[in-house]
Amino acid sequence: LGHDASSSRTESIKRMAKYEVKDPAPELGTVIRHWTVSDYMLVAAATGGSWIYGYGFGRPIRFATAQTCALIGNFGAILYIYSRTSYRLMGEIP
Repeated sequence: LGHDASSSRTESIKRMAKYEVKDPAPELGTVIRHWTVSDYMLVAAATGGSWIYGYGFGRPIRFATAQTCALIGNFGAILYIYSRTSYRLMGEIP
C-alpha cells in the first residue's frame, strides 16, 4: 500500500511539472551534488558582501558585527540555492 501511494505521488509530480523532472523527491545529498559553479559563486558573493556590510555599519564592534553578518549572508544564500536546486530537480524551474 505504501509503495503504491509513493509511486502515484511521483507520477503526479511528473505530470504537473513544467520542465524535465530529474528527481521528484530529491534528498540532501542529491541536491548538493547538483549545485553549479554559479551557486557557489552566489554563496561567496553573499558571504563577502554581508561581511563588508557588517564591517561598514558595525561600530564600535566592527569585526564581531562583520562576522555575524557574514554568517547570516552565508546561511541565507545556502537556503536560497538549496531551494532553487530542489525546484530545478523537481521540474518546477529550468
